[in-house]
Amino acid sequence: MEYIGKRITYVQKEDELSIVVSSFSDKKKNILLLTWFIAWTLGGIAMLVYLFYVPAGQMKTMLLVWLGFWIYFEYKVWKAFTWRKFGKEIIKIGKGHLFYKQDNRGAGKIHDYQIESIQDLGKYSKSQGEIVNHFMSSYWVVGGETLSFRYYGKEIILGRELEEKDAKILLKLLKENVS
Repeated sequence: MEYIGKRITYVQKEDELSIVVSSFSDKKKNILLLTWFIAWTLGGIAMLVYLFYVPAGQMKTMLLVWLGFWIYFEYKVWKAFTWRKFGKEIIKIGKGHLFYKQDNRGAGKIHDYQIESIQDLGKYSKSQGEIVNHFMSSYWVVGGETLSFRYYGKEIILGRELEEKDAKILLKLLKENVS
C-alpha cells in the first residue's frame, strides 16, 4: 500500500489500481458539528411538541413549513457529520472501467464509467460565484471536489477537499491508468 499525503492510499497491481481517499476531519469542528446537530434536534423536537398544542390556523401551518425545513437541515447536518467521521471515496480502475463510490459507513452507490469514454480528466474548475464556492468548501457542507472528468457530456467530480499537491499527484496517477 502506497500513500499520497495523509488521506490517500492506493494499491497498484498489474491490471488494477485501487485508491481510497478518506474524508477530511477536524476533531474540534466535529465536536461543534455534533453540538449543532444535537441543539438543532432538540429545537425541532420542542417545535414538534408545540405543534400539538397550537390550534388549527396560520400558526400551525407556519410550524409545519418550519418543520419541513428542519427535517431537511437535520438530514444534511447528519450526512455531513457522518461523512466527516466515516466517509471515504473509493476509486478502482481496471478492465476498461473506472468505478467510483462515495462510501459512508458502507452505504453509497458504485458508479461505473468506461475508460474509453472518459475525457478531460483534470482539475475541477469551479464555475459558480465566489460566495457559492466558499460555502461549498466549508466544513459544514459535504463538497469541495478538486478533480473532474467529462463522461458523455456530463461533468463527474471527485477528490473532496484535497490539498493542491496531493490532488496533482492523484491526478497524475489517474491519468497514467486511464489513458
